[in-house]
Amino acid sequence: MRNFLNTPPKIDFLKIRKYAYIASTLVVLASIILMFTKGFNLGLDFTGGTSIQVKFKEPITTAELRKTLATVNLQDALIQEVGKGTNEFEIRVSINKGSSSEILAKVKKALNEKYKDKYEIRKVEFIGSIVGEELRKASIYSIVAVMFAILLYVGYRFEPIFAIAAVVPLFHDAIITLGFFSLLGEEVNLSVIAAILTVLGYSLNDTIIVFDRIRENLRLRGRKNLVNLINQSINENLSRTIITSGTTLFSVIALYLFGGESLKGFSLALIIGIVVGTYSSIYVAAPIVIELENYIKNKKMAAAKS
Repeated sequence: MRNFLNTPPKIDFLKIRKYAYIASTLVVLASIILMFTKGFNLGLDFTGGTSIQVKFKEPITTAELRKTLATVNLQDALIQEVGKGTNEFEIRVSINKGSSSEILAKVKKALNEKYKDKYEIRKVEFIGSIVGEELRKASIYSIVAVMFAILLYVGYRFEPIFAIAAVVPLFHDAIITLGFFSLLGEEVNLSVIAAILTVLGYSLNDTIIVFDRIRENLRLRGRKNLVNLINQSINENLSRTIITSGTTLFSVIALYLFGGESLKGFSLALIIGIVVGTYSSIYVAAPIVIELENYIKNKKMAAAKS
């Protein structure tokens, strides 16, 4: 392990970059098709619905409460514990399941059959579809704003080529992550959008570190053999990528398995995003630098001949 960290490997990552182009293109296209055909399982934040806060006199678990709500066909409601050990839960039900009064009546019916006088409804709120629509637009605007800010930052810090090569993988990562959510039918809510924005920052950080090493090597060796130079730069950062991505991934997997129902969407988006983001830093961002550099070089040569 020590030798691996001190002596970079000599893996030819870019040898299969054309296959990576094909794989990425197919997965991105499949994700876009899924998003437009199957759509998303939008959460309460975007669709609107009813939020009911219930306090129980005796300790119960989320699983027990979900089983109780299943008797009135509300087993897919989002159930979140309010505080630790308070025996208080928030039940959130999409507007698709009915009006606020209908949902409240169903919840009361289920709870009365199982718990009778051993619970108290503390609060009932209705989130309108207009608010949900505004949140949906705000989520899209926030993602676009992040992309634009990154484009300006990387273009200022490096070169325009690197800016384009840094932003394209972010679209790649976001689209594939959303495509997986569409495919799996997992709920998309504000926490998932927050996770996607986190993933974009994480992926960019990995890409910037590789770009930093490429820039250093360019100063030392010039642009004569760009493919070998970028391969060397990726290999020199490989140990850091494995350690950082690996430890983060293990933590997020633990969060997904043991963090409870309310954190599953957030942690799943991070798992998908970390894997895809690590891949895109190597097989999307770096190859784009090569292709753009070759395009500019060929254009200059053609202009010189004419």
